Amino acid sequence: MGFLEITSAVTAATLVMLAFCLIPVLLELRKTAIALRTVSESMQLEVRPLIKELRDTLADIQVVTSSTAANADGVNLLLDELVHAGHNIRAINKVLGVASGLVATSSAWMTGARVAGKLIADRLTKKKGGNTHVEG
Repeated sequence: MGFLEITSAVTAATLVMLAFCLIPVLLELRKTAIALRTVSESMQLEVRPLIKELRDTLADIQVVTSSTAANADGVNLLLDELVHAGHNIRAINKVLGVASGLVATSSAWMTGARVAGKLIADRLTKKKGGNTHVEG
């Protein structure tokens, strides 16, 4: 046998071996493609409701966000009024502090005036009593 015949026989044997190995690989590749298509279809069926649910959730979040933004002005107004009420309460507290200080000092002044009045009255009565009193 010549060199060409030997190489032809080796090539033919290699092609037969390749066919025996390649056929199972191609069959498995076909099964894998079918399984991948099935998984893809089932994922699409499961993902569509999930996407719809996510869109509904986003719409609800937008409603809540817009409601919160609308109420933020009311909350700011309430806080401003509370600040004004705090200022008014502080002013009332200062006035009451001054008034209670005046009352406290006025009672001390009144006590002092009473004592001074009694002292003056006692001295005047003693002077009048001393002039009208005849010694024996």
